[in-house]
Order: sequence, then C-alpha cells, then structure tokens
Amino acid sequence: MNAKTYLNKFENAVNAFGKKVLEKSGLEIQTGIWLNSVVLRLQKKHWANNPDEKPHSGSAIFMGIWVDQDAFSKKILKYNIHALKLRELNGYALQSRAFADSFRQKFKEFEQKWENISVQFGPQTLMEGWIPLNEENIHEDILGLINSFIEIAPLIDETLLEFQKKTKS
Repeated sequence: MNAKTYLNKFENAVNAFGKKVLEKSGLEIQTGIWLNSVVLRLQKKHWANNPDEKPHSGSAIFMGIWVDQDAFSKKILKYNIHALKLRELNGYALQSRAFADSFRQKFKEFEQKWENISVQFGPQTLMEGWIPLNEENIHEDILGLINSFIEIAPLIDETLLEFQKKTKS
C-alpha cells in the first residue's frame, strides 16, 4: 500500500466536499497518516478536549475513515466512531458505557444505512464497519461516508446533552 497515494485520494475527496454543508453541520475534517493508517477524521470541536491532537490520545469523540495495510490487503475501507476517555471530556459528567448505550439506542434507526456495520464493541467504539475498497470509486465512497455521518452526527450531540454538567445558579 502506498500511503501517500491514499492520503492524496482522501484529501481530494475532502477538497471536493461542499464547504457550506460542512460548516452547517459544525463538523471539521482532518486527514493524515497516523498509527500506520491513512485517516480521515470528522468531529466537532466540543467533542474533544484537544480537537487538533493527531492522533487523539485524550478525551474525544470522532468518526474515522481509514485504510491500513490490513484493510488494503482485504480490499476494504474501514470506518468507525470512537469515544475515547469520555470521563475526562470537559463540560460533561460522562460514563462511557451509559453514553455508548444511549448513542446506540438512537443509532438503531440508522443502522441499516451503513454497510457491514456492528455495534458489538466496548464503549470506546460506538460502531464500526467497512465498505469494499474500490479504487475507481474511492472518492465517491468517502463522500458517501461523510454524508452518512453528517446525518447521524446530531445523535452524538443529543447524547452529550444527557450528560452535560449542570451549572450552579
């Protein structure tokens, strides 16, 4: 797998994405090569204590789309939503398992729209799936995953509201 080639493909997909749609959703996109994977990451700033950290090692919620050597060998493009170290997320009183359960309950009505999806993970991986890696359509496939995530991103915000710290009056 040539990581630079795939990074270029990911960046081209991001550059083709409608900036107004992205701004309206409140999501930010970052691409890079992290942990031996070519990665596209989607998140809102308030979903992470340090939103620009690459890769995240602190508290953060984000969607990742990636290809690594294993995925390349299997001819798949992987995606997931991570919820890391939620107890430490500023402004919230989160318990990882409760957050994951609440999100997954809301996500049920959208599950059938995601290929090869599973939610059978611990609380750090809210969902994970894959699509076939098709060199000719990778651009469109990445854009499709981004659009699908934009549709469910409000579920994360709704779930976070359930755990927002109450301010003292």
